[in-house]
Amino acid sequence: GALTRKQMIADLTETSRALEARKQKINRVIEALKAEEDAATVEGEHNGQDQDMNADDALDGDTEELVEDSDDSPSN
Repeated sequence: GALTRKQMIADLTETSRALEARKQKINRVIEALKAEEDAATVEGEHNGQDQDMNADDALDGDTEELVEDSDDSPSN
């Protein structure tokens, strides 16, 4: 049957809450990745410029591959 307005509002509210929860999880992953990047940069500065240059070169490339690699690692 057809949804009533109240049912639609309830469904959309529930969907909005679920999306907000997913957004928060994604933001936590982004922050964790930024923290790892910052730590790697600091570590690279302590160990010499070579590591830091390699990180910069990787960022100049296709970042989509980097994201896919990161997504694959935790699920293993």
